[in-house]
Amino acid sequence: MTWQITKNFLLFLLILVGFILILLLPRERAITTSGPLQFDAHYPFSLELYLESIEEFVTYIKTEKGFGETRGGNPILDEVKRFMTRSLKIIVPAFIISMIVGSLLGLLQFYLRHRKCGKVLSFFSWVFASIPDFFLFIAIQYLLMRAGLPKFGLFGNEEWYSFIIPLISLTIFPLAHMIKVTVVAMENEMGQDYVRTVFSKGLNKVEAIKHMFWNCWSTMVNQSQMVMLYILSSLPIIEKISSYNGAGYQLLQSILNNEDIRALGLMLPFLILMFLVVVISQAIKNWYIPKEVRGGL
Repeated sequence: MTWQITKNFLLFLLILVGFILILLLPRERAITTSGPLQFDAHYPFSLELYLESIEEFVTYIKTEKGFGETRGGNPILDEVKRFMTRSLKIIVPAFIISMIVGSLLGLLQFYLRHRKCGKVLSFFSWVFASIPDFFLFIAIQYLLMRAGLPKFGLFGNEEWYSFIIPLISLTIFPLAHMIKVTVVAMENEMGQDYVRTVFSKGLNKVEAIKHMFWNCWSTMVNQSQMVMLYILSSLPIIEKISSYNGAGYQLLQSILNNEDIRALGLMLPFLILMFLVVVISQAIKNWYIPKEVRGGL
């Protein structure tokens, strides 16, 4: 367990350094005159410019003893705390719903797989897994407007309920993913010898499925990393199109505005969150799931 945490921590540091190096790539636009009223824009790159950018970054961190302030004079850490708190209202519920509800719906779909309602559930799982989450956000808005329901704001983050529609849009894809993973894992268990042993002992179908579901836990817990990755990678675009002023939206703005230090400050909580999910999932597999169930994971 200690070696796994150390390995994940080293991977975390490697990703952090990689992000910083990508962030510090020269992105300043140079405009030259090529003729009367004709201008050319290009982005010059050289090793000297890159090393200069890295040196300026290191000097800034040493001088400010941290992230310092934004161009507007606000402490970057205060902004990170405010925007990240706002985004966590979407990230945490989306992750919990995807993992728990997705696994239970997958179990239900497997149990009803030979019935008509099970096939209907399978069809809708396939449909939602094929639709981009930003399109789902637009579709939800359109349906609400067609129904004449928007007596409330669909955009922004000022109201207490502003996070609900972005949350729904962000949850559907990882939820469908967990349903599919659970069904596939349960189907793989059907060919195991212990399933035939369970039936030979006279246990009914429900008892057999309980055993199978428990033995699939390692696979489902292992998917927590992929689910969080889905959520974090889709968060910025969902926040942008919904005008939900969270950390994801501000991260995009910082990168586009060449605010490297602010972008790093906003990216760091996402990387830490991903690292915590990896460590916690490893701990669950080592402490709560028997070795014979873990398999090779």
